[in-house]
Parts: sequence; structure tokens; C-alpha cells
Amino acid sequence: MATTMLAAVVAIAAGCGGGGASPGGGGGGSGNVVKGGILRVGTTNYIDSLNPFVAIESQSYNAFVMEYPQLVQYGPGEKLEGDWATSWTKSSDGRTWTFHLKGGGKWSDGKPLTAADAAWTGNTIVKFGAGPAAYLAAALTHVTHMDAPNATTLIVHYDKPIANVLPQLEQFWVLPQHVWGPLVGSDGKGLKSYRPEQHLPTVAGGPYSISKYQEKGTTVFKPNPYFYGPKSNAEAVAMTYYTNSTSMIADLDQGNIDFADQVPFNAISSLKTDSRFAVQSVPTSEVTNITINSNPLKPKNRELLDPKVREALEYATDRAAIVKVIFAGYAKPWANMLSVQSGPFWLNPAIKPLPFDPDKANQILDSLGYKKGSNGIREVPATTGKYAQPAHPMDYNVIVPDSLDFNGDRQFQIIADDWAKVGVKLHEVAGGDSGQAYGLETAGKYTKFDFATWDWAEYIDPDAQLSYMTRAQWYSWNDTGYNVPWFNNAYLKQATLLDAKQRQALVWKMEARVAHDRPYIQLVNEDLVTANDKGWTGFYPDLNAYCKCYYTAPHKTG
Repeated sequence: MATTMLAAVVAIAAGCGGGGASPGGGGGGSGNVVKGGILRVGTTNYIDSLNPFVAIESQSYNAFVMEYPQLVQYGPGEKLEGDWATSWTKSSDGRTWTFHLKGGGKWSDGKPLTAADAAWTGNTIVKFGAGPAAYLAAALTHVTHMDAPNATTLIVHYDKPIANVLPQLEQFWVLPQHVWGPLVGSDGKGLKSYRPEQHLPTVAGGPYSISKYQEKGTTVFKPNPYFYGPKSNAEAVAMTYYTNSTSMIADLDQGNIDFADQVPFNAISSLKTDSRFAVQSVPTSEVTNITINSNPLKPKNRELLDPKVREALEYATDRAAIVKVIFAGYAKPWANMLSVQSGPFWLNPAIKPLPFDPDKANQILDSLGYKKGSNGIREVPATTGKYAQPAHPMDYNVIVPDSLDFNGDRQFQIIADDWAKVGVKLHEVAGGDSGQAYGLETAGKYTKFDFATWDWAEYIDPDAQLSYMTRAQWYSWNDTGYNVPWFNNAYLKQATLLDAKQRQALVWKMEARVAHDRPYIQLVNEDLVTANDKGWTGFYPDLNAYCKCYYTAPHKTG
């Protein structure tokens, strides 16, 4: 998901202006554009749902970018530019933003695409933001309502001036009111129960409609003839999900797919020596972590709420081994909740990974009174009071989803071996797909799990990632049970700080607070490595789920 920060800051500070030219191809190849052919994409990340109010996987968000109009999007260079909007202005008090839209557009079923669709979508998200629309609500934080005075004008009203209007609206997908409106009902629950995958082809306003969907198979994107922007160079895009990345690379080798959008890390070296393929590696927004249950009300194993215990466990974690063994060097040790893609302006430079130091970890745990037994496992003394628990070993389960785009089982073993050296025993629990794993984390109101291993694919602007740490995102995006009132309030405030340096200062404090509390032990920031048959070019690996050009620009070489 999402989005070189200084450039974005400049765009925001400018506050208004016309949309840039939409990308029409390039980025990774040369030669004439040859239209036609079916672009066959292989991926190890699947589309978990075609419903934006339900989906959580990044491949789903790439699909939404392809299906739905956005006011703005990120283009080449990761700069914000107009998508459906051609220009925009803001009022003198900064509370009202007016977007001028491309006219004459239609949805893929021939119905007019107008600003009324955008206003309806925005007002519906605002109305049900605390419930069924919570997945999409953070992008519209501080929006009070939207108006559509005519077919090509959308007015967005805020309760106060906002610093990050454009990067927030980049995450706002406009839905067809004539499809979704009848589903809402009085409580909005129909927004979550609707399954677009059961009503194919999807009704889309973006460059593609989805004509075939298989959650764990092939999904076909067919061009929308009424799309308002640059047309797809390919006749269609067929994206196939592989549960086994080795099979995906075998299919690339045999010519059964044209593009692998995440090359398994152990296959990169061999592909780089094969002259048939172009291999690109870019830093990405994907940060992996050890997730720690941080619900202050969890009844058991409450020693894990202690920041000193978490600090000890970070000292006990060998990130360099994970980078070498799991990512073949295509990652860097990482400790910040934000990714490298957010850029130096937003990354607090004081937040650094702790060194791998088992002796230091043992020293901390010894000082807390957790003595090692004859079996080498530490014992937590009995506690009293509301959450009294008998003495118990430091013996915990770790949920490992099977939807990770790296070898989660091997990573678990590295961590388990590291932590065993400091007297902490771990057991792997199969997490299933993303939805199942999230269900395990949130079971019993975030009281049933201790640890998980997972990752985040983040947006460039820090707002979304900060929102995921708030109480308002419990049962939607919050996967730790973290609930700190200061942080909840700081989240609402940071977007209202119009001075970029003031906002930066608060965001840095929020990053530092999370780094101290460690609801996650951040592990590494991955690189994204893609490979394509040289019969195709025009790929933008860094714009996955950011830009419609990710699928419209690739073309055959001529």
C-alpha cells in the first residue's frame, strides 16, 4: 500500500494546484509501445476480498486502485498527482476543499460517473466510520461531509484545517452509488456483507473491471471502455496467486507468466543471471514485526506488558540472521513503526534497532526476578490482585500466518532459538490466512494471544499507520490491542498541525512512544524484488497499490 516524502510535503504545503499528467508508461524499459496481449502476473499475496469495507491484504488494495476512481494518486517518482480530479482549491479558512473532476466518465456498466458518487461514498464512510466503514474511515478523519453541486465538482468539508488532505484522499476510493447505495440499510451492515466477487463483472470506474475472481487462483482484470484516464496497454491482466513461490518462479521460467511481483528471496540470484529476465529491486513500505498483545486488560502472562521484558526480548533477537537467512540480504534491520518509504522527513532518527546482545537480555530478565529453572526456562513468580496468576514459565505461543510473503516458519525458528538462549520458550501456532490470523489476535477482545509474527505494507504519509495504533481501530486495523489515551489524542492532533515542522515533531514523539512501549518488536524493512520477461516493459515496482499505472503502463516491447 501507499506512498518521497519531501515531495509530498511540498504538494501539501502548496495546498492547491492542478493535477499532474497521468502516467502513460515507462519505468523500466525502452522501445515502442506495442499494445495488446494479456499481461500474466504471478504473486504470493492474494486478494482476500473485493469488498473495500472488508479486505485487508495489500493485493486487494491494488485491485481497488484499478477498479475505482481516486481524486489523486501517486505517480512516477511517488509524487501526488490528479487521478479523477484535474485541479483543486481550498477555502481561505482551510476547511473546504473543492475538487474539479474529469467529465463524461461512466462506470463499466454504462451508468454515468459523477461527483454524486464521490459525495455518497464519502458521506457513507463518515456516517458509519465507527462501525461497518471503519476500515476506510481513517482516510477521512476530520471530514464532516461532502457535497456535489454538479456532476464534475466535489466539495469536501473538514471540521478544521488539515495538513495532509491530499495523501489522505489518495486512500479514498469512489464507489458506484447505484450498486452500493441499496445495500446500506439503516445500520450500514450491508456494506460489510456484500460480496462483489459474487456479482461479476464488478462495476468499476477505474481502468479495469474484474471479470473473474479466485481468492487462491487467477483473477482477471478487463479494461473498462469508459475509463477517464490512460487506457490499458494490455488486453487484460490475469493475476495468479501462488501458495508456493517456487512454483511461481518455475512458471516464469517456462513462460507461463510474464511478471512476478514479489520474487522469493532465495530465487533472486539465479534470476539475475538469466538474460531472459529483468530484475528490479526497490525499497518498499513493508516492515515485518513480532506483534505483542498490548491490551492493558489481558488477564494472563501480564509480564509481557512490561516494557523492560519487551526490551530484553529485542536484545535477544538477531535481526542480522533474519536479514541473511530469510531475506537473502534484501532487507535491513528496522525498529521504526514507519517504513523507509516514508522518507527522512517523517522518520525519527533516534529510533534505531537494539544490537543483538543475549547477555544484556539475560541481565534484564535476571534483574526482574525471572529465574531460570533446571530446564533452562525462566519462571515468572506468582502475582496478586485483580489479575493474580500463579507462578508460571515464560512459555508462549506465537501465531504465524500462512499468508506471509517470506518464510514465516523459518523466521519463527530463528526467533525461537534466539529466545531460548535467554530462557524464553516459544511454540508456533498456525495462523491460517490473514482473516483467520486476525481473528486469533482479536479473540476475546484481544485477551487470548501473546505473540504473532506479521508485517505491514504502509502508506507514505504517516497518518494511516499512526491510526492503526489507536483504540478507534480495534477490530479493524489495530492488531495489538494497544490503547494509550495520549497516543489516541495525539493522532487526532497531528493532522491538524499545518506547520510541517510542528507536525513532524509530534509524529516523531508518537514514533518514539511506540518504540518505547513496543507493541511490536520491529524486525526488518523488506526490499521489493520483481522480475519480468523482457518481452514486456513499462513496470513501476514501487507503485504497487499506489498508481493505476502499475497495470495500465506495462506493454510488450517492439
